[in-house]
Amino acid sequence: MSEFVLGDDFARVLTETTQALVCVLDSDGRIVLFNDACERSTGYRRDDVLGRDAREVVIPPEEAEAFGDVLAYIWRTGLSSPQVGHWATSDGGRRLIAWSNKLMRTVQGNGSYLVTTGIDLTESIEETEGALVGDVGAKLAEVGRLAQEQRALRRVATLVASEATPERVFTAVSEETSRVLEVNASAVFRYEGDDSATVVGRHDRDGVGVFAVGDRIFADENTAIGRARDTGLPARIEDYYAIDTDVARSMRDVGYRSTVAAPIFVSGIPWGAIAIAARVALPDDSESRLMGFCELVSLGVASAQAREDLQSSRARLVKTGDEQRRKLERNLHDGAQQRLVSLALTLRLARSKLASDPGSLEPILAGAAKELDLALEELRELARGLHPAALTEQGLAPAVRALGQRLPVEVHVEDLDERLPDYLEATAYYICSEALTNVAKHAHAASARVTFHREPGVLRFEVTDDGRGGADGRGSGILGLRDRAESAGGTLFVISPPGKGTVVTATLPIGD
Repeated sequence: MSEFVLGDDFARVLTETTQALVCVLDSDGRIVLFNDACERSTGYRRDDVLGRDAREVVIPPEEAEAFGDVLAYIWRTGLSSPQVGHWATSDGGRRLIAWSNKLMRTVQGNGSYLVTTGIDLTESIEETEGALVGDVGAKLAEVGRLAQEQRALRRVATLVASEATPERVFTAVSEETSRVLEVNASAVFRYEGDDSATVVGRHDRDGVGVFAVGDRIFADENTAIGRARDTGLPARIEDYYAIDTDVARSMRDVGYRSTVAAPIFVSGIPWGAIAIAARVALPDDSESRLMGFCELVSLGVASAQAREDLQSSRARLVKTGDEQRRKLERNLHDGAQQRLVSLALTLRLARSKLASDPGSLEPILAGAAKELDLALEELRELARGLHPAALTEQGLAPAVRALGQRLPVEVHVEDLDERLPDYLEATAYYICSEALTNVAKHAHAASARVTFHREPGVLRFEVTDDGRGGADGRGSGILGLRDRAESAGGTLFVISPPGKGTVVTATLPIGD
């Protein structure tokens, strides 16, 4: 591993003589530059660390995982991520370091390095102030922002722990976002599975009244929240005066020029977004700061939404259970039960003819046998609806494939090479069954596909179709699918933009 080479000799001299810590890493976290200040702070010589993973030397073991997450985030997004953490020293001690970072292209342009600069906060500011002239203000500002974010997170966490309503939690998240990002307007949006999003929390210090809670807006590539959903990264609209859409006109009408949005992920899928808006161009670091805050508050947002969904789901499950029991009772009464009653009457008639007219028994018993066959067939049909024999005998994929063959839509089912616990196969089967039934009834699709993926501790599967899309993510049919997944400890999301088909994605935990 060669040492990091700066393209300018003066920059090298400046790097080595500055009292600020300067450490450069490659994409694998290996140290390629370690300046004199880093040597003095940690006690490690440059030759001891060059070419080695920072987590093997200067990053304490208890912070290695978090450090890896920061590196992955920076290389994935290209955004800086100021941090405060510890460095390990050669004698086994710890130093508290506040550091900022930036990706830099190599002189040859064939790669990137992460340039980090930091200050050692272990000693008092008075003792180190002379050595850090020109750098203390910026570093302390970063530390102050981090502390403000932590206070904001504590306030949100307190609301979640007190089981506040989701609307109150979302409103608090909007307020804290405005405070941390120093803007007057922010909002929390929930994606609805199509090309729209609903405002579930907002903060409006200017009192302009744009986008009230409950408003549903069109979220496409001309909106920051639409771009954030589609890319999974923060997005910016620099100037609404250069765009002619309904959303842009609404923002212009109240004087807002620019906005930045960052996605909120739940179970790896974009659940929603937080957006901020301003009357002037937002600072260049708004994306990185908002993304970092979104990642921190996503758990609180998900918890608040999950609690509301759980309460609603329980009520729907009770109602659905009652409805299914009544439906089963009607099917038994109108079908097999009636045939068994008819069979009993027929057998009584045969018994009465046994002594007086035995010659008439053959057609009577033939009719009884037919009634018995029909009753058995109806009972088998009911049993198939409760738990298909193919599911027990052959497994999940073959059972879904057999179901698809009975539908007026071409259904492709990928094989699953292993058997899963019975309860898991049954839950996945009925989700696939209901989703495919919805495709046949409502999607106007020519084909559908079911895929299964076994991941560590999780079964993830998708039902996709090429139909008209536009499925209502909050409708009773979709809610029924979500209830069934959540009752098994899983999740279910639906993406159904108009004209682009529908994707139903479910995850179910594999465990005891």
